[in-house]
Amino acid sequence: MITSVLLVLACAGTFGWAAPALARSLPPAMATRLLVPAGMAVSAAAWFVLAVTAFTWIGQYAEIAELGPWSPQRLRALAPIAPTVAEVALGVLAVVCVRTILRVVARTRALLRIHRDCGRLGEPGAVVVVDSDVPDAFTTPEAAGRIIVTRGMLATLTDDERAALLAHERSHVRHRHSWWILAADVAAAANPFLSRTTKAVRHAVERWADEDAAAEVADRRLVARALARAALTRQAHTRAFSARSGSVATAAVGGDVPTRVQALIHPPTRHVRAGVAALVALLVVVTVGGATVERQGEHLFEQATATSAPHH
Repeated sequence: MITSVLLVLACAGTFGWAAPALARSLPPAMATRLLVPAGMAVSAAAWFVLAVTAFTWIGQYAEIAELGPWSPQRLRALAPIAPTVAEVALGVLAVVCVRTILRVVARTRALLRIHRDCGRLGEPGAVVVVDSDVPDAFTTPEAAGRIIVTRGMLATLTDDERAALLAHERSHVRHRHSWWILAADVAAAANPFLSRTTKAVRHAVERWADEDAAAEVADRRLVARALARAALTRQAHTRAFSARSGSVATAAVGGDVPTRVQALIHPPTRHVRAGVAALVALLVVVTVGGATVERQGEHLFEQATATSAPHH
């Protein structure tokens, strides 16, 4: 059993380490749609094998064994995992559980805060121009999000650049990119191996919107110029309006803007087949490893049950 547990955890670490490379090898929309569910699946598998590992130790307590038909003495004799290892697994589960709860609470509070600040600005799906000198533009993460743009941002851009910027933001609203980021963020809280995955997803989401904007205005260099000008102007000012949105809103100047601009001017070479094949292979190994742990865990408790005396 320990071999299968370590295999699943190793795959979880490999996935987190390889996520940026996988994201670069795939078109951004595909990368987002594949990496987020895969990250959630890997996190669930890691949680599962840790829980099974921990329960091989917890089940040895007579009070717990009373809830089931197995013998705690027999389970202790048959357990393939050292108590110290099971205790560590339980401790890790407790830590990541607390991390996940705190992350969900923080993101929920951010969602409520941005709804309070922007929920009454214009109609759902509308472009809302805020009278502020701070150059900023972002979308709210509601079901029908709003595009928030300040007069300071509009003043820095030409008409064509404004069109490109708004096309980028419309992509965020249309594809609900904030929710993809939120799912990746929660998965990373549940599995610390996935911290790099969250960054890769955030970048892929922005690239997805860049590509949509380039297709809409039919000018990749225009989109690149609009992003560069918006980012440079934004950096010259302190964060103000959008800082209140936390990390749940999507902004045109978010992520690695120089890399995004470079990708618009010189589209990178994609290795779609290799990337998809690597991801599928990793998920197959995680699935087989998790299923093996589940089967071995069931067999362990069946053995402890078959040799136990009836409970009275």
